[in-house]
Amino acid sequence: MATIAVLGGGNGGFAAAAHLSALGEQVHLYSRSPATLRIARERGGIAYSGVAGEGLAAVACLTNDLAEALAGAELVMLCVPATAFADLARALAPLLAQPSGPPVLLNPGNTGGSLAFRRLLIEAGCASPPPIAETNTLTYICRKQGEGEVYISSLVQHVRLAVLPASAAERLWPLLSRFYPSLRPVEHVLVTALSNVNAVLHPPGMVLSAAWIEHSGGDFRYYYDAGTPAVAQVMADLDRERLAVAAAWGLSLEPFPQLFADLGSTSPEAGASGSFLRMLRESAPNQFIKAPANLDSRYLHEDIPFGLVPMSELGRALGVATPVMDALITLASCISRRDYRAEGWTLARLGLPPEREAALAVLR
Repeated sequence: MATIAVLGGGNGGFAAAAHLSALGEQVHLYSRSPATLRIARERGGIAYSGVAGEGLAAVACLTNDLAEALAGAELVMLCVPATAFADLARALAPLLAQPSGPPVLLNPGNTGGSLAFRRLLIEAGCASPPPIAETNTLTYICRKQGEGEVYISSLVQHVRLAVLPASAAERLWPLLSRFYPSLRPVEHVLVTALSNVNAVLHPPGMVLSAAWIEHSGGDFRYYYDAGTPAVAQVMADLDRERLAVAAAWGLSLEPFPQLFADLGSTSPEAGASGSFLRMLRESAPNQFIKAPANLDSRYLHEDIPFGLVPMSELGRALGVATPVMDALITLASCISRRDYRAEGWTLARLGLPPEREAALAVLR
């Protein structure tokens, strides 16, 4: 039995806490909001259903105290939006500054999350951060059903995992693969960064369906109903730019439909076809998920500044043009009346020099 501190009271945090508790691990679930944990406390656990089974997962510790959550933890798993990284890094810095501080897993890491989080920890006074692992997507497709329940529609397969520094991967692998046996280790965190699922999956639909979301309050199936030929075309062009950026950094990554199928998020046939439209239409775990109720959504506030902006910056550093990516950043900023380019992760905020070999050396 391992002791895992799961930080985050949203969809992913509840899914991870329930799933890992059901597997017999000792989970300390942290949320900064007492209301988020109230029903779970009253019930004595988190009710869960879906592909992971059905029942009441008895979570060992439900707490609003970060120090209590980390007490005895062998792993600190962040299941929070990237918008929460800065605040959590400041709060975690003194707790992780010990020489034997537990490693961190960003589940997911977005585009460069481990790099950004390490820099934030250092700025907050943690001079020697522990190893930070990251996934390219959340290990669950899930939604909370009220405050005390979670429905898990997929235990995502073959999720890519990298560690910063890469030299620490061997130390973390036995623990992480025990919880998620299908994890696929990759060379370094630039691979997971440029395999960020949500950065390709969410922005095209959000920008092109903005009027529909505002008019209907999001009362439609986001991935299925908004997965039209136009959205699929923008997604395909966006993915070509992602692959071009990856190639400039010396990486050969699979096209998005193939990646999506390998994760178990669409049919193998759709993945092999290369069709983004078919990929969306045949995504069984996602087909009933509703659109956000409004445009004040992590699909914009997270997936643009911490998804597309760093991808664009990685391209710009090596002279790779990303016009579709940049157009989505500009339009999303206009829709939200925010400057996502200014808010987002630049290479400087990731702690990466703009020269390829120097940047790659940071990852190792």
